[in-house]
Amino acid sequence: MDTLIFGGILATLLAMYRQSSRMVVLGAWFVMLVAVILLMAHHITSSLALDLSY
Repeated sequence: MDTLIFGGILATLLAMYRQSSRMVVLGAWFVMLVAVILLMAHHITSSLALDLSY
């Protein structure tokens, strides 16, 4: 999932570099913002067992 978000961020940067229309860049930016927020909410609320048991 993280790889897909990084790919989306890269695509957004490429759209900015190519000087695409403002609506395309803003749309991609907001889609990536929502994806990052959802991923962070998942990571924060997930029950990760961080104890080390050998």
